[in-house]
This record gives sequence, C-alpha cells and structure tokens, in this order.
Amino acid sequence: MLFFWAHWCADCKAEAPILARLRSEFKGLIILAPTQRYGYAAGGEEATPKTELAYINQVWHEYYAGLQGESVPVSKENFKVYGASTTPTLVLVDGNGKIAFYHPGALPYEELRARSRG
Repeated sequence: MLFFWAHWCADCKAEAPILARLRSEFKGLIILAPTQRYGYAAGGEEATPKTELAYINQVWHEYYAGLQGESVPVSKENFKVYGASTTPTLVLVDGNGKIAFYHPGALPYEELRARSRG
C-alpha cells in the first residue's frame, strides 16, 4: 500500500491508526509512505530542505508511531508518478505490481479493510 501524506495534513494523521491496524491484521501488507517537501515546517515557517526534512521526521515519529519501520521516501517525483495531488492518497498495489485501488482522501477502517482483502 502506498500512503501519500504530508506533515501538515490532519486527515493523514487520522488515517495513521487505521493503517497501523491493517498492517497488524494483514501480516504481508507493506506500507510505503511517500511524502514531499513543501518549503515550510511548524507554524508555516519557511524552512530549508534540511530543516524541513528534520521536521518531517519529527512529525512521522510523533503522529505515526504505529507505522514505524515503514519506508518514507521524500520526493515530489513519487507524487507525479502516481498522480497524487491530495493527501492522503491511498494506493493498493497487488502482488503483480498492478494498481488494484486508488483513492484520494481518507477512508474509514471498514472500507479500507474491505479493499485490502482484494
């Protein structure tokens, strides 16, 4: 599963426990959590890339505790490749690398679980 998120996104933070729950239920589920730099950090303050990367890491550890250990690639290119223009965006990729489900926006647990089962 790809979970496109942003450090400022409240819906992303609300989706995190749902994803953590699914990860514990589906032992083979791998979650990749691409994000990107937006040019600012806490409080909307302008940030250098280094400062913003540190802030992204801080937010990830603070709000996404149940997803620790998952890969968090930081690149605008990932958003372009998958056409993710909003956060969160959830993408389920099947075992053959084919996109099985694509959803911009948050989803409740029950709906995402049903989609995750195939």
